[in-house]
Amino acid sequence: MVDELGKMELASAAFRDAVIALFERPVAVVATVHTHTHPLTDRLKHRPSIAVVQLTRSNRDELPTAIASRLLLRVIKR
Repeated sequence: MVDELGKMELASAAFRDAVIALFERPVAVVATVHTHTHPLTDRLKHRPSIAVVQLTRSNRDELPTAIASRLLLRVIKR
């Protein structure tokens, strides 16, 4: 879990390096990401293995269960 990939966090080179290293590992990652344009988050959002889910008022209550289900399916497929 990464909370969050936002403007302040991305200002840190050490943090960016840690995020890049994390996304290179064969582990499931759930992260909150700002919607603004940033080279790192833009690259992450466009990776084939990434599913971007927008949090809205209408989906916020069921989103935790939906994310947990996706993670569980990933574990089962291993």
